[in-house]
Amino acid sequence: MGNPPPDAQPRIRKGDLCLCGAARPSYNGGKGFKADSECPRRREVWLIRLKFGDMPLKRKLFLCIALLIVVPLLLAGFYLNNQFTRLTLNKSSDIALQTLKQTRQNFDSLIADTNDLTLRMMSNEQIQKFLKDDYNKELDYDQYYREIIAWLNDLIGSKAYYDTIGIVAGGERVVFQMGTLDSVVDAEHARTASELKGKLYWASDGNRLYAYRRIMDFNKYDRELGIIKLNVSEEAVHRFYEGINSYEGSRIDLLDASGKVLSSSAKTAIDGTYEHYEEIRAEIASGEEGFFGKTVGSEKNIVLYYRIAGPDWVLVQTIPESSFTLLKTTLNTVLLIAIGLCVLFGFLFSLVQHRYWIKPLGRLRTEMAKLRTGNFNIALEGASKDEIGEIHQGFIRMAGQLKQTIDDVYVSRIRRREAELTALQAQINPHFLYNTLDSIHWLAMKHQNYDVSEQIEALSEIFKHVLSKGQPVVTIERELEFLESYMLIQQAKYGQRIKLRVDVDPELLSCEVPKLILQPLVENAILHGLEEKLEGGTIEVGVRQVGERIRLVVSDDGLGTDEERINRMLNEEDERQEVFALGNIDERIKLQYGREFGLSFSSKIGEGTVVEVLVPAAGRTNKEERRNEAADRG
Repeated sequence: MGNPPPDAQPRIRKGDLCLCGAARPSYNGGKGFKADSECPRRREVWLIRLKFGDMPLKRKLFLCIALLIVVPLLLAGFYLNNQFTRLTLNKSSDIALQTLKQTRQNFDSLIADTNDLTLRMMSNEQIQKFLKDDYNKELDYDQYYREIIAWLNDLIGSKAYYDTIGIVAGGERVVFQMGTLDSVVDAEHARTASELKGKLYWASDGNRLYAYRRIMDFNKYDRELGIIKLNVSEEAVHRFYEGINSYEGSRIDLLDASGKVLSSSAKTAIDGTYEHYEEIRAEIASGEEGFFGKTVGSEKNIVLYYRIAGPDWVLVQTIPESSFTLLKTTLNTVLLIAIGLCVLFGFLFSLVQHRYWIKPLGRLRTEMAKLRTGNFNIALEGASKDEIGEIHQGFIRMAGQLKQTIDDVYVSRIRRREAELTALQAQINPHFLYNTLDSIHWLAMKHQNYDVSEQIEALSEIFKHVLSKGQPVVTIERELEFLESYMLIQQAKYGQRIKLRVDVDPELLSCEVPKLILQPLVENAILHGLEEKLEGGTIEVGVRQVGERIRLVVSDDGLGTDEERINRMLNEEDERQEVFALGNIDERIKLQYGREFGLSFSSKIGEGTVVEVLVPAAGRTNKEERRNEAADRG
């Protein structure tokens, strides 16, 4: 199909959409369009995954416990607390409303009794005659008065909420009373009662609840004979609800249709307007009964109400939400205990994780680090029988097999090289070679060619040292003599461009080292450090004892080389000529003395190279070996 033209609109697939919903396609050769990888949100997610993936296992498990146990528990606890608080408030409010409604019967009885009493008084024939007769007749007045009193006593019976019953005529003149009646009737209340034309009217003056009713002349209905006034004691009304007002800080108010307080558990509120009536009027006007939450003033409250039929009263109870905190506190305590237990179990689980998973894996990691450095002394005792224990045992077996393999490879390699050396030695007849070199030496002396004679003698010493059989180790003194013979030959080629300095503690001359240690290092310094340097340089050989070890150091001030590259080649056992001699010496020493001994290499380009060989200190005491060495020299 080919590539699309430059102006073609890219077709964005669903998978090309970014996490943030945007699509920024870019053409990816012949593979179609791809979304821009530089999307900020995608990059953030990638970074989070990367950081989490790089975290230690211990921190990952801790975060998982925190994010998957503690945080969900806290969120669930917060949600459950809100839900249970709401349910608790609703249930407690409903119970409180049912308790408040227990006063309905008392108020219904008061209203019904008052309505019945005033109706009977209004229609009583004796009261009608009493209000229409001439009261100047003393005998008739007393007779009527006593009969009315007796009739009212029988009518009231056990109803204890009336403390005064009276009839007012002419607007303010008291013509009849039972109990102590106020001498003056509130003109506004009397006028309102008259306007209602015989309907019951309720009012309050702050201490008492009053009931008014107009008495009409049955013969002339438009003629008013008087006003009935009943005094209902506030204490009597207060007893209706004092037993249910048990919540701390709560308040009960009896309101009329205009919000005026007719009775209240707060004495100072009577005969005034309910101060928060405007805040709750809309809610209480919506039904016959109910409850709702409302901030009244500065405090959260539960407002309970129900309507009293007839006079259109509303009984309102205001309870602070804090009064329901006992159950809420208990619930919160239970939730906190549950969350605390879950967190505790999570902590105990993390301890179990640390002991049985993280700690064993940490030990395994430590031993693996030791193995990377070549230390095969694995210490993983007491491994369990679970999967981690199986990993431990598998690692121990693997380390053992690896060590055995390495040892086998080392032994095989050194044996192969020893066999090659033995084969080479077997192919050369040392005595024939020595005699030939000796003949050439004397021939050179005969012709007074002394330089050639010295080189032939040095070469003879070299062959004696290299081809000596049965001697894997020699003294440091013998190794230095061999090195001097080698340098004598090299000076014929390089002259004074290359100098050799030897600094050896005389007490170490009799100590033994593997054969052919110093000469390959000096040769390596010449070939790779000084040969290409025009002005030549100096090779220094130092031998010192450090504790129970002997340190042999060969350094030069040549061109130097890439230290990191050489060490990497040595570690990878590279067999190139450049590092062959160094690797061979290091292998022989490690195989003979252990991995704590061997060769170390350091170099700086333009400054020179230092090679250090570390072997154990060991002196020669075997006389037979000394005689063999003397025979080799002769």
